[in-house]
Amino acid sequence: MTLLNVVASSSSSSSPHPVDDARVQLLRSLLADRDWSQDAVLHSRLQQALLLLRDPAASLDEATWLLVADETAHYLDFRRLRTLEAQLRGCTQDEVRYTRADWQAARTAEAALASHLRHVRFSSYAPEPVPMFRIH
Repeated sequence: MTLLNVVASSSSSSSPHPVDDARVQLLRSLLADRDWSQDAVLHSRLQQALLLLRDPAASLDEATWLLVADETAHYLDFRRLRTLEAQLRGCTQDEVRYTRADWQAARTAEAALASHLRHVRFSSYAPEPVPMFRIH
């Protein structure tokens, strides 16, 4: 059986099941995380997307998929930096207070560092040599 046959046979199932995979679990975690706050409109749209993902008859439009993808990508990066912050402080993630604002500040600092490293890659920290003799 080829991969195409497996995909075709699984998609032609007579009883569709709601999507309940890692993406849905991640979206649930994102919405429940007290440190990852969203404004009320975004939170409402994400909750609506979660409800639609669980309904086998419903489908998400492209804008909603993009919103979910963008927000979950940001949330995964937030979790990466929160874990790193907890490790640096020598505590568990539950003991560290790390918010979305902290994540945004850390992302700005990471971007500044990356820019700086790109800049100095082609230059030197050493000052330009001073000529020993001046020619008049």
